[in-house]
Amino acid sequence: IQFEKIFVVSLPERSDKRDAFSLQAKLSNLDFVMVDGVNGAEVSAKALPYTMNLKAGQVGCWRAEMNIIQEMVASNIQSAMIFEDDADWDVGLRAQMAELARGARWLSGKETEDGHPRSPYGDDWDLLWVGHCSTRPRSGDNRRWVIPKDPTVTPPDHRREFEKPSMEKWETGPNADNQTRLVFVPEWGSCTAAYALSLRGAQKMLYRQSLMPFNNPIDDGMGHMCGGGVAEGIPFNCIAPFPAIVGVSRPAGGANRASDIEDRPQDDNVDISSHSEGLVFPVRQNIDRLLRQEMEFVSEFPDVTGAKLHLANITSARGHGEYLD
Repeated sequence: IQFEKIFVVSLPERSDKRDAFSLQAKLSNLDFVMVDGVNGAEVSAKALPYTMNLKAGQVGCWRAEMNIIQEMVASNIQSAMIFEDDADWDVGLRAQMAELARGARWLSGKETEDGHPRSPYGDDWDLLWVGHCSTRPRSGDNRRWVIPKDPTVTPPDHRREFEKPSMEKWETGPNADNQTRLVFVPEWGSCTAAYALSLRGAQKMLYRQSLMPFNNPIDDGMGHMCGGGVAEGIPFNCIAPFPAIVGVSRPAGGANRASDIEDRPQDDNVDISSHSEGLVFPVRQNIDRLLRQEMEFVSEFPDVTGAKLHLANITSARGHGEYLD
C-alpha cells in the first residue's frame, strides 16, 4: 500500500487482537511492526502536554501513537500507516488505496519538477485519514474525487457516522448510485482505526500534540489540526475518503472485549461470532476463503452485492474529479 512502514498499536496483554491482526495482515501481504500500547495510568504527569487532563485510557492511546510518531521523526521515516489492533479492511484494500492515491494527487493540484511525485499519494499531504468513524469536507472546497459503482461502499442505511459529507448529488435522481465513494479535503474527523502520516505530517503532529498546550484525545486533536492547522502559517493537509476504507472487527463474546480505551460492563448480549463494521468484503470475515486461496469473497450485504463477488469485480471501481456547483 506504498508506505515506508506500517505500525500497529496493541497492548501486550491483548494477544487475541495480535493474533487476529497478524493473520489478517499476512493474508493481505502486509508487513508491519507491532508497537506496545501504553497504560495511561503509568505515564508521568511531567510528560503530559501543558493543560492535558484526560482519562487514563485516552492518555495511553495518545502516548502510544505519539511514540510511533516520535520514531518516524527520529528515524527519518518518510511515510507510515498506523493501525489500531482491532482494524479490519476490505479484501480489495490495494485497489482502494490506489484510487485514494489518484484522488489525493488530483486534490493536491501540484506536480514535482520532473512531474513524478515521490509518493504515490502526492507530495503535499500530511495525513491520510482512511479509518475514521466520522468526517466532513472543508467548508468552501467544492472538489470531490468521485469513485462510482464501488462494490466496497457500505449501503447508506448501514452508515453510522454522526458527521458525513452530503451524498445527495450521487445518491438521488435518475442515475442514483448508492455505491459512490468520495475523496476530499476534510476539516474534521474522528476515530483512528487507521491513518497515514508523511514525515512532515509526523513533525507537525509531534509539535502540536506534545510540545504545545494540548488537552484532546488524539483523534480530536487531528480533527482540529485538519480544520485549523498547527499554528500560524503552518497548515495541516488532510485527505479523507467517505465512506472510510478501514473499519473495525469486533470479537465474539461480550462488548467489554472490544475497547481498551475504556472499560465497559459485561453485556448480557453475547455475540457468538465475530463481526466487522464499516466494510462490505472484510478480510476478517473471509479468512477461510483467503486460506483456501479462493478468489470469490462473501459480502456483508448480499442484498446489495450478491452473496459472493470475485476479486476482479470487487476492485473494478475507478474514480474521476468533479466540482460541486
